[in-house]
Amino acid sequence: MISPPQAEALIQHHMPRWGVRSVPLREAAGAVLRETVVADRDLPPYDRVTMDGVAMAYAAWQGGCRRFRLEGVVAAGQQAPALHDPATSVLQVMTGAMLPAGADTIVPVEQCRISGDQVDIDAAAQVAPLQFLHSQGSDRRQGDRVLAEGVRLCAPHCTIAAAVGRPTLKVSARPPIAIISTGDELKPVEAAVGPHQIRSANDVGLRAALQGAGFGDIETFHVPDDPQATRDLLARLLPAFGVLIATGGVSMGRHDYVPAALQELGVKQHFHKVSQKPGKPMWFGTYQGAVPVFGLPGNPVSTLVCLHRYVVPALALAQGAAEGPEAVVQLDSPVRFPWPLTGYLPVRLTWAGTGECRAHPLTTNTSGDFAALSGSDGFVELPPGKELFVAGEVLRYYAWQ
Repeated sequence: MISPPQAEALIQHHMPRWGVRSVPLREAAGAVLRETVVADRDLPPYDRVTMDGVAMAYAAWQGGCRRFRLEGVVAAGQQAPALHDPATSVLQVMTGAMLPAGADTIVPVEQCRISGDQVDIDAAAQVAPLQFLHSQGSDRRQGDRVLAEGVRLCAPHCTIAAAVGRPTLKVSARPPIAIISTGDELKPVEAAVGPHQIRSANDVGLRAALQGAGFGDIETFHVPDDPQATRDLLARLLPAFGVLIATGGVSMGRHDYVPAALQELGVKQHFHKVSQKPGKPMWFGTYQGAVPVFGLPGNPVSTLVCLHRYVVPALALAQGAAEGPEAVVQLDSPVRFPWPLTGYLPVRLTWAGTGECRAHPLTTNTSGDFAALSGSDGFVELPPGKELFVAGEVLRYYAWQ
């Protein structure tokens, strides 16, 4: 067996690097950006009013003027006229409006009495130069970088891209993914089940996790515990998909046919079995040097742990995603792990009053105890070589999402 870091390194070494495609901005969420995006103009592009009120010259207020003539109203989206007489006049402005030339401060409407074309400002009003103004270019200047290559696009990124006039973006390709569930005991979720059968759940969980990670072109398949059926299905899927993920059929049991079928079909094995619990039987190989194939154990906890520990990071690497900081948390209570392996333990996150993120261990009955995951947020990695992990110990953390 190899260690988890060795498995991770082998997977990363053999992952392909997927190409680049241009997509409409409305379809870019969840994809990895493969270009640098710059501001096409200053942000904001003009001196922007941030409060409903009146725009005036601070010098007039400083000179003692409290009654002004109202020259007009400026709404957001209008080209603001200049103040004709900054010493004695103001313009009423709305939030988002352009600052009129000759004005350099805003007095909130609550501190003004407007009657016809006359504006009286409360004597007790607090007025300072540049108040309630969002100055042109104070966020970014034209040509400044606003999005870095490698970010996975979410709502703020898409908002920024729209604001700088990018109707299309260059993003990483997202190849189709096949999920293969194995086993005679599996039945579809909607089907009736006998006492000797279980509902197929791993494929549902894997699909949900991959969709949450930004992948959408996913198909699921089922194959019974039959060597020829296993070989036939894999032979059909290998040239048709960019990634294959099998769940079940990869251990050393009599009906675990996946590794042998893959090797018969020319998939090069890079490792089989990792020194960890759960997830020890994991298998990884590549087809024609371009299609990664992951064989995950069939127990639900093992499947989800291996997916988040190895598969999701590997797919992000193939997309060119920027590597983020390693997530770590503190245990809030001691844990014993008596096996000479790397352990993966589901946890629920809590936050201390001092701001530290704490991880509360959640024990599972077995690696098939998927019900125990309902209250968990992710899992921590327990390094090998010690049995007791004390409260306050800092451990690497993997989130389910």
